[in-house]
Parts: sequence; structure tokens; C-alpha cells
Amino acid sequence: MQENELYWNFGAGAGNWVFGGLCLLIVAVSIRLIVRERITLQGSMSYLAFLLVLGVMAAVPDVTGRVAHALGFAVMSNFFFCTAIALLAVLHLRALVTLSKVQLRSVALTQELAIMQEKLDRSLAELRRDR
Repeated sequence: MQENELYWNFGAGAGNWVFGGLCLLIVAVSIRLIVRERITLQGSMSYLAFLLVLGVMAAVPDVTGRVAHALGFAVMSNFFFCTAIALLAVLHLRALVTLSKVQLRSVALTQELAIMQEKLDRSLAELRRDR
């Protein structure tokens, strides 16, 4: 192996552990929010997986470097940013799906409310006629 191919083999420095710890702190806060029912578990699973992947990448940079090198990345930071962008794209897609479901449900509820209002108006009109 040539010397320039060992770019990733520098061990886990303090910065890696600080970043990994920050990811764990955010995971702990997210789990607390889930337990207190401030956010839903279903909506936050992708986010927790995103943090887990980035935390593992920071905690074991040698393995991450080998994977980056095997995938053809010349610099490990490029691999990190590529992974982060891909995971953010997944989170965005997940948010779009959730918003679409909410919008469809909102339309359905509005239609159901209009139907119920019409039935109520008809019932009130019949009561007035019967008096």
C-alpha cells in the first residue's frame, strides 16, 4: 500500500469523539421527546438512524476510511458529506411523504365535515317544517 493511500488511517482523535458524543446527546434528547410524546416514534426513526450512522462514522474512523476508500473516495471528508447529503435527502423524502399524508387527510376531513354540516342543515330544516 502506498503512503498516500493511508489518508484514512489516523485513528480516532478527540474531535471524532466529541462529534460522536454530540450525536449521542441529540439521540438522547430525541428519545426523551419521544417518551414525553412531543414527537412521534414513526416520524423520528429516520432521524435517529441518520444520527446513528454519523455517530458510528465518527466513532470508528478507520472502518469509515476503509469503506470510503473501497467506494473510491479520495478524501474521507467527501465520503462523510456524501453520506450526510444522502441521509438528508432520505429525511426530506420522509417529510414529504408525511406532509402528503397530512394534506390528503385534511382534505378528507374537510369533505366529511361538509357532509355532516349538510346533514345537520337538512335535519334542522325538517324540524322547522314539522313545527
